[in-house]
Amino acid sequence: MNSSTPDSSPALGGVLDVIDAGVIVVDSARRIVVWNGWMAQKSGIEAKAALRRPIEEVFSGLRTDRLVQAVSDALAFDNSGFLSHTLHPSLLPLRGSNGKPLLHNIRIRPMAGNGQSCCLVQIDDVTETVRRQGVLRDRQNARYRAVVDSALDAIVTTDQSGVIQWMNNAAQRQFLYDADEAVGQPIDLFLANPADWPSGQEQDDAARRITETSGHRKDGSVLHMEVTTSQWRSDGRVFVTGILRDTTERQIAAEALKRLNEELEQKVEERTREREDVLAKLFNAQKMESIGQLTGGLAHDFNNLLAAILGNLDLLRKRLPDDAKFRRLLDGAIHGAERGASLTSRLLAFARRQELKPKAVDVAALMSGMTELLERSLGPSIQIETHIPVDLPAVHVDINQLELALLNLAVNARDAMPFGGSLSISAACDTFADGATVPDLGGGDYVRITVADTGVGMDETILAKAREPFFTTKGPGKGTGLGLSMVHGLAVQSGGALRLSSKAGQGTRVDLWLPRSPHEATSESNVVQPSLKLARRHRRILLVDDDALVRMGTADMLEDLGHEVVEAGSAAEALTLLQSGVGLDMVITDQAMPGMRGTELAAQIGRKYPGLPIILATGYAELPNEEDPGLPRLSKPFRQEDIAKIIDGVMQRDDAGAKVIALRR
Repeated sequence: MNSSTPDSSPALGGVLDVIDAGVIVVDSARRIVVWNGWMAQKSGIEAKAALRRPIEEVFSGLRTDRLVQAVSDALAFDNSGFLSHTLHPSLLPLRGSNGKPLLHNIRIRPMAGNGQSCCLVQIDDVTETVRRQGVLRDRQNARYRAVVDSALDAIVTTDQSGVIQWMNNAAQRQFLYDADEAVGQPIDLFLANPADWPSGQEQDDAARRITETSGHRKDGSVLHMEVTTSQWRSDGRVFVTGILRDTTERQIAAEALKRLNEELEQKVEERTREREDVLAKLFNAQKMESIGQLTGGLAHDFNNLLAAILGNLDLLRKRLPDDAKFRRLLDGAIHGAERGASLTSRLLAFARRQELKPKAVDVAALMSGMTELLERSLGPSIQIETHIPVDLPAVHVDINQLELALLNLAVNARDAMPFGGSLSISAACDTFADGATVPDLGGGDYVRITVADTGVGMDETILAKAREPFFTTKGPGKGTGLGLSMVHGLAVQSGGALRLSSKAGQGTRVDLWLPRSPHEATSESNVVQPSLKLARRHRRILLVDDDALVRMGTADMLEDLGHEVVEAGSAAEALTLLQSGVGLDMVITDQAMPGMRGTELAAQIGRKYPGLPIILATGYAELPNEEDPGLPRLSKPFRQEDIAKIIDGVMQRDDAGAKVIALRR
């Protein structure tokens, strides 16, 4: 009997020897105490050579660590174990009767004997079972190959690393590779992007993935494919099989349809965008026109009030005692009224109703004359840099308004640099064809004046509102919100354009385009001229104004100059007085009056009483061309000195057709 233990009976040994499986029993020290005949036959190791020796010594030189670990776990923790040849193909050196390696599985079970822990190790021969499974698998594979080889779509199988293991006939036709050329190569032999092919660790066995991708044939041509992949296992290994359907023609058709749809959508978007742009511009134009009408009307009314206030303050200055406190209070009132006049001037600029006296202006000379003023206005913490070519063409603009616009931009830049910075003012020539990229700017020759600072800048929200009237980021009482509106109004009214560009923390840039002048700039300096020596010839003047307060203040200033004043509260009343035969030397009439405007009154007077001088006083300085009779104009609010100058100028000059007498304060 081959199997034995010190206490085993012959009957037990006989039973163990006829069992068609290997039986080994080890004690708590992993020493073999039972070794049956099957083990002796299949291993070639007799029982006497194996008994009382640790199992790892019996199979010395072999990798028995997994078996030893399983036995130790059974002894220590009462754990059962199972070692399969499919996972551990080199467990024990067993051979069958034909001398070939014997495939086997090992079962480990804990057990107790004679009050001691021991472990049963059972070895089962699965060689024939595996062979039968292999035959069955080969038959199944043959049927599978017959099916897949008849498929019209390419079918490819890879291992979990993406190495090609098999491909059907359709795959050979599709990719132009023979099976011998492709098997063993990575899947990127077929796919342009290997990541479109899953690895064996990416998803569960039952998961299926469909991917649209592209590939390439052996000849280098590109094809589009729909790849459907799934995983499966065999003998403990993971494989990925995919169906690679050629969708090149479908893709070409889909792309053509997509291009057509995109072109159609693009055209629809362009038309929609054009419509929205037109509507936005129309809405903005209507909004700005409404605001312009409102602000222009307010400016007109304020000018009337300021005319009365300034006129009365001028008269008070003459009559108040020479007291320092009275003078200080009066000067403060006059200064406040003049600031109001400046505000109405900005309102008129925004409403594009300011009076402009455009002429050829040398920008380089203008900036040279303004340098000292800018330095005083901005302070020592702001570095001013100017880059204006001396040969720059002249621009056609009102020089006073351009000075004011540049000063406004500089002051805005100063406020944006509370801790100091740099202000750059430059100019260059630009020529645009019709449909220029600059908004609201037509084709022609322009001079671009650029004012750029290194200040805090503006975000997109603030930038979108920056040109709107009364919008300001300054604190209460620190800004009117009309500076940029005034500059924009000047640009548009002069035939140019304004563009703002800014980013938060990166400063602001203002580009102001003004049309080039066809003439060269004159050497006239924009310096305040000394007051004219006013002639003191007394006149009899008809004063026409529907505002009693303004009329009273103007009459007082005229009478203080020594003139005799005949007042009329309307155009109809003025015509009645003229028809009555009252002798007059001059007519001063307001423009905006109910019933009949000042220009209409002047036209009737001109027909009936030719040669009678007429001065048009108005808060609106800009008149429609069809209403402009070429009269001298007195812009509200005016001072007593302004009235004296224009009266003497009208009576003294030979050219009575000049529109405006230049009044500078």
